[in-house]
Amino acid sequence: MKHILIVDSNLGFLYWLGETLAEANHQPWPACNIAEAGAMLRSRRLPSLDLLIVNPSVEGASRFIHRLRRTRPELKVLAVDPVNEKQVRGVTAWRARPSGDDLSAKHQWLRHIERVISEHQRAA
Repeated sequence: MKHILIVDSNLGFLYWLGETLAEANHQPWPACNIAEAGAMLRSRRLPSLDLLIVNPSVEGASRFIHRLRRTRPELKVLAVDPVNEKQVRGVTAWRARPSGDDLSAKHQWLRHIERVISEHQRAA
């Protein structure tokens, strides 16, 4: 089981991705904003962090990614819906938000997440 922190202000997407990850036997840790995500990390409720999935348009996302990457340089970061990939440093991979809630979108997201995590494990 992988622990995956998801930061996105879109509650529908947050719920959809959380459910998708839980169905694949991962532990999703959803946060609507950076303050909530930071509180999870500080409180130690999140036992480990295998992947950060974040929407770079969430206020403070760039600083949050930069801070996390300084303390956890091996952490993989998957950005959702990049506006300009060059604006956010420290991002490992990008993925567009799914346009529908079909099974195909779930499988595509899970494959992408598994690939990002497995690349992380090989590099470690």
